[in-house]
Amino acid sequence: MVGFQHAVRHAAEAAGLLDEPARAIAAQAWVGGGAPAFAAELARQRAALTAALESALGRLAKEGDAVPSLARPSTGMTAVHGAFSGVEPAQLRRLITGLTTAAGELPRAALSLGAPEVAAIGSWSAAQADDLRRRLALILRDGGDLAPAPLVAFGLYGGHAPSAATALLTAVAGGDTAALARLLDLQRQATDPTLAARVNAWWRMLDTAARDQAAKALPGLGLLDGLPVTLRDRANRELLAGEKARLAALLTTVPSDPHLRLAWPALLDRVMRELDHVKAIEEGLAQGGRNGRPPAYLLSFDTRALGQAVISFGDPDEADRVVAYVPGLNTTLASYGSDLNRAAVLWDQAHFFAPSQRIASIAWLGYRAPQIDWQLNVPGRSVATDGAAEKGARALASLTDGLRASHGPSGTANLTILGHSYGSLVTGKAAVLRPGRFADDLVFVGSPGVGVRRAEELGVGPGRVWAGEAAGDPVADLARFGNDPGDDSFGARRFYVEDGPFYLTFKAHSDYWNVHSESLRNLAHIVNGEHQKVTTAPGVQP
Repeated sequence: MVGFQHAVRHAAEAAGLLDEPARAIAAQAWVGGGAPAFAAELARQRAALTAALESALGRLAKEGDAVPSLARPSTGMTAVHGAFSGVEPAQLRRLITGLTTAAGELPRAALSLGAPEVAAIGSWSAAQADDLRRRLALILRDGGDLAPAPLVAFGLYGGHAPSAATALLTAVAGGDTAALARLLDLQRQATDPTLAARVNAWWRMLDTAARDQAAKALPGLGLLDGLPVTLRDRANRELLAGEKARLAALLTTVPSDPHLRLAWPALLDRVMRELDHVKAIEEGLAQGGRNGRPPAYLLSFDTRALGQAVISFGDPDEADRVVAYVPGLNTTLASYGSDLNRAAVLWDQAHFFAPSQRIASIAWLGYRAPQIDWQLNVPGRSVATDGAAEKGARALASLTDGLRASHGPSGTANLTILGHSYGSLVTGKAAVLRPGRFADDLVFVGSPGVGVRRAEELGVGPGRVWAGEAAGDPVADLARFGNDPGDDSFGARRFYVEDGPFYLTFKAHSDYWNVHSESLRNLAHIVNGEHQKVTTAPGVQP
């Protein structure tokens, strides 16, 4: 009898070994994503443990011995369903500690009670503890108690949804250039809003050797949204240098094939144009660090055709305030210098008003802007249609996905997207693609319309859509693509900008960044979150 009662006490103690892990997961060791699935498996293991222990007691019982019920009470809370939204490292530690204890005690209970099923549950507990310990180490390595959401949502907890990116990322880690090309194609499509976060989590979970191997084998790696900006800048600068060397070598090569020699003048013209684009990017990067400005970072580029480039003054991953400027009609890489200057003077002004804040100002030429040329009426490229904006919107949405994914853990980060001219239409369409998670503030200047009738359709918070229109700007009142953002019925907050000269038709369309202007000061206040300092347009109630 004494031996059986000892077995009962031992079994009762063993039955409670998974109680602490259950309380930890119920206390939201992590919220959403895979938490319900883990909680369900934990509940199944607890029930299996109870059943195994009761069965073992039944085998040990003699006539007259009563086998007690070892069923454990519910924790009273359940894991939260839905998309991943957070992790609590302290509760994760509690969960790991509980599982580790169970992993150590259950094999001993299995041996003394003759219950091999209990040992199997101990092995499960050990495997889970090891896995969670690895996850916690990565969380602490990459951000301390403020765990990066992409890491825990997609790296540590598997993403909880199938994605075409999973196998591709595995292949990219092995240096597969075709897989990288396919990932970049998925990025251009922008149909998966989680892609950049998956990329970010994948990179965080690679060890140093694997990261070095991937970066060395794949020069185009820096074009992936979601990777850390410092890595992208380094990889893209190396890629740019390689392109420059390749193009320079072509200048000294004359084809021996007579048929190719006939096409050489056209090829030479293309090579010279692309070298000019390389020079424009190099000159833009050289502006970083000048006049008190932060270093410049190269997030993306393409020297082909009209050219594309994305350069940031300041590191967006570490910034409190990030603003991305989206240019419009007639913008090319050849004229990118003026766009970089707009991003630079906006950084200057924002920094002047808030010197303690870390600010990043991006000049985003990540799409083929419409041109006033022979393609004026070509569908998909004409300024009269929204075809170019549709393509640009996907690229811009991917950019913001990446900025959010790679940003260091912070409760103060704010993202403003500033669309000018046709770029405001690109911005509006991108906001519709990512409702509620595209940007914190949207600013439209000189806008011909943003693709919607009212500001509330853009998916940002109340009072976070802004519009500036200069009198004399012939584009601002077109309302070509939806309601005029400067109209009262649109619902944007209209801020003051100086009137433009009516005798110079298009000058007013480009004066929003004039140094010492009220317009530039207002843009800086919006970027800094100093909304109370923004001066309103005439006739608008503050």
